[in-house]
Amino acid sequence: MLSKAEFTDQIADAYEHLYDLVYLRPHILAELIVPDSALSRQERAWRLHHVLLDVIEELNPGPQAPAFSHEWRRHRLMVLRYMEGLDAQSVADQLAISRRHYYREQKTAIEAVADILWDRHIVGSPAPEHTPQHSEEQTSLDRLELLRLEVARAAQVNRLTQFEDVLQGVISLLQKRLRQHRLELEREFQEPLPDIPVDRNLLRQIFLGILGYLVEHAERATIRLGVQAAEASVKITLRVDPPAAIRPAPAARVEEGLLAPEELAALAHILIHPLRAGASVVGFEVELPTAPCHTILVVDDNEDVLELFQRYLSTQQFHAITAKTAEDALEKACRLQPYAITLDLMMPQQDGWDLLQTLLIQPETRHIPVIVCSVLKQKDLALALGAAGFLEKPITEQALLSALKQLDGA
Repeated sequence: MLSKAEFTDQIADAYEHLYDLVYLRPHILAELIVPDSALSRQERAWRLHHVLLDVIEELNPGPQAPAFSHEWRRHRLMVLRYMEGLDAQSVADQLAISRRHYYREQKTAIEAVADILWDRHIVGSPAPEHTPQHSEEQTSLDRLELLRLEVARAAQVNRLTQFEDVLQGVISLLQKRLRQHRLELEREFQEPLPDIPVDRNLLRQIFLGILGYLVEHAERATIRLGVQAAEASVKITLRVDPPAAIRPAPAARVEEGLLAPEELAALAHILIHPLRAGASVVGFEVELPTAPCHTILVVDDNEDVLELFQRYLSTQQFHAITAKTAEDALEKACRLQPYAITLDLMMPQQDGWDLLQTLLIQPETRHIPVIVCSVLKQKDLALALGAAGFLEKPITEQALLSALKQLDGA
């Protein structure tokens, strides 16, 4: 029986290998947290992986928690490091803390996760009971049902994902294995990629699966990453060069390695095509849908409000840009032509009423709808002066998104 300290060490080790499902198969946590003896080692590793991802959300203190509070920072660190795949220094930079402070925060976050899982799976676990043996067909159906639930849950979030961020996170997580196999990743495109209307975590799982497969089976080669954009989709190609660098593998092992990414892609309505040279899979072509993204100019002199609105809008089909002054807001409105503007009334120097009139009068901006956001109860006046909407602070995510989606063309 593990001690609490040993259990915590194993949690830290599992997170460091979170995306190496082969490493997780014999892991002691797979047996402790996923004790179902009817499952294969592969399925146990898969479920352990998801338990470790899901428990991160239990650290989320909610939108009421002040930004950069200890609880907020602890949750954000785990998201950035283990869900988005940033390296330690990049996480520290985003959280505006030192590298030493990062490791202290990481330690407390891991301990918090260990507390949750220890109470749930060790202290609170009942005595083992006989588990009825499922047929191979039933186990397969259970697996597909689990995947469908994962995909359905992700689809409900309605996210737009920046593929470039996903790609960098995947490369960061696989960097050590790339070096071990003496593999180089070469990009064959320069242009920015469009946002993808697929959940970020789901997209990362698919590309971790296919890139992880190529890394596992190739040695001393280059993995070439290409992009071909079409009107409503983008094709991402990953191919090993030279193809002979792929080591031969039994057909059953090839099938096992491709199972998870292909199932996820199919259930998410993403087209994925293995590229073959003889009996070997030497690459993949993934066809992803693209979608338009509306730019919202958020005008407010309060840093907390700017960050809150950016958080609200980042989970939907919107892209937030910010301005703290009327002068900056006018310049960005003219230059960027946003889909809509949210405007605080209590602004320094030139107040929001003056800025609203300027925006509605000048030809370059008068077509842009403005939603006034204020603690002042001045809805009737704001609408009479030409505002497209009015929201009274404090503003919830649902209220902001509802107001934006009511605009023509949303």
